[in-house]
Amino acid sequence: MPKYVTNSILMNLLAQYGVKHLVLSSGARNIPFVSTVENDPRFTCYSVVDERNAAFFALGISQKLNEPVAIACTSGTAASNYLTGVTEAFYAHAPLVILTFDRSPYALHQIETQKIDQPAIFESVVKKTADLPLIKDEDDIWYCQRLINEALIAMRQHRDGPVHINIPLVGDQNKLVEESVNRDTLENVNVIDYVFQDEEKFRLYAERLRNKRVLIVMGQNIPLDPETKEAVRAFCKAFRTPLLADNLSNFRCNEMVFSEGVIKALNKKTIGKYAPDIVISFGANFQERIKDLLRAHRDRIVHWSIDPEGVVRDVFKCQRALFECTPLSFFKQMNSFAAGSCDERYLNEWKELEDALVMPDLPFSNFYVVREFSKMIPAGSILHTAILNSTRLMQFFKLDESITCFSNVNAFGIDGCLPTFMGQAVVSDQLAFLAIGDLSFFYGMNAAAIEARKKNIRILVINNGGGAEFHIMPDSNSIPTIDWHIGCAHDRSVKGWVESLGYEYLSAHNKDELSEALVSFVSPDHDSPVVLETFTAMKEDGELTLSVYRELEKCIKPIVERQL
Repeated sequence: MPKYVTNSILMNLLAQYGVKHLVLSSGARNIPFVSTVENDPRFTCYSVVDERNAAFFALGISQKLNEPVAIACTSGTAASNYLTGVTEAFYAHAPLVILTFDRSPYALHQIETQKIDQPAIFESVVKKTADLPLIKDEDDIWYCQRLINEALIAMRQHRDGPVHINIPLVGDQNKLVEESVNRDTLENVNVIDYVFQDEEKFRLYAERLRNKRVLIVMGQNIPLDPETKEAVRAFCKAFRTPLLADNLSNFRCNEMVFSEGVIKALNKKTIGKYAPDIVISFGANFQERIKDLLRAHRDRIVHWSIDPEGVVRDVFKCQRALFECTPLSFFKQMNSFAAGSCDERYLNEWKELEDALVMPDLPFSNFYVVREFSKMIPAGSILHTAILNSTRLMQFFKLDESITCFSNVNAFGIDGCLPTFMGQAVVSDQLAFLAIGDLSFFYGMNAAAIEARKKNIRILVINNGGGAEFHIMPDSNSIPTIDWHIGCAHDRSVKGWVESLGYEYLSAHNKDELSEALVSFVSPDHDSPVVLETFTAMKEDGELTLSVYRELEKCIKPIVERQL
């Protein structure tokens, strides 16, 4: 059992968020919490046996003091009796914290005494419900803290209101007196500071950047407006901050580190030298590998998230601040309080890694096709890359900033790549390009027949006879039947289908054919949409991709060894 179990985490986060008054109702399931909190000098506790009265009593305290108040009860119908008081608090905009202790979630609907669906009781009259996990390991501790932070932030976010935290306790967690908890544990509880329209807080946070190793991670963006771009560039220039991003960010600046190759060349050990003190993130989804590498060092990293919706995005499992604002507002305010730069050596270290990368010679393959295609995309075009390989491979090659990039990397499914692109293309006056694998194309092939299609459409189908992705996964080649129902090997072509729809069809089986076909493919001088299908080999494509990763790792190895 980890050192800090649920009740300890809960108590300390309540204190950190300014909860001083607790109204406690008698019961068995909440004994561990009550027996500890009643002896904690940070809290004033009141005993009200009837939960209905307890909720209203707490409402009165909250309204008089204009402070958050917590109420706590045992499991079963005890929680249901809070409903009328919580309803009044919801419409009165009073910050109540409803703590309902519970039995194991595994026992729901299993004829277990006092086991009802407690998380659902207050759904319509609370701002947020946090149904905590059973704690078994460190990830559960992180998740528990994150959920409590989310609930307590929501309690006073924009307008006050009640929130519900449901706490399941089983086994050792339900002992009568839990291990002693004192103020020393506070520093071990992760508190996410909520920053919203507070100029003084922005000033204090700007001060914290001084002489720190600060890294910006920028996710996918619909192209930012010019003012936001300028604010981000000004911040990076003033603070000398490296910014990790790829083509999907639709952004460029001098301090940008084009991330795909660098991140693939690093591993959980070597990233340690390049881990930041503070990482600032914004935008939609970004590279899974960036998340994995930084999570490996989360004990030494502080994460600030910029989110206009005010939603906790603890992607690195070390979030300490949530800025509810636009990126424009964040960077403009930080720029106005610029209090000296960050550690400039840190930017130079990342740039040295990026400059060291050299792409090896490539045979005709997925990688080769994408590289040659990336060189030919006309400025001002739009580009959609499909899940998975098409998007991944394109990020190794830096495109002109005037090319607007899209990909369905958030839900991350292959099903909507072709129809999403078709929607983007038909409302565009520019050339519109899609890079898509064979399986993704076949999955959504009916979208190619959408009547609204225009002659600006250019679809590059990278056909390697199945899913090369499954030959990149660890130990995949140890499965003799990998190409049957997993890799879905086939010998089909899109030619007959797209020609029947009126598309001009081009194909390439080698480097010379590709070179010739690309010239025609990217030309605007066609009277119909165009499909270019390239033919490579699934297993060889997977093996080549892994070999490229190894070669990039060799490129940076001397630098990393010098730094370690």
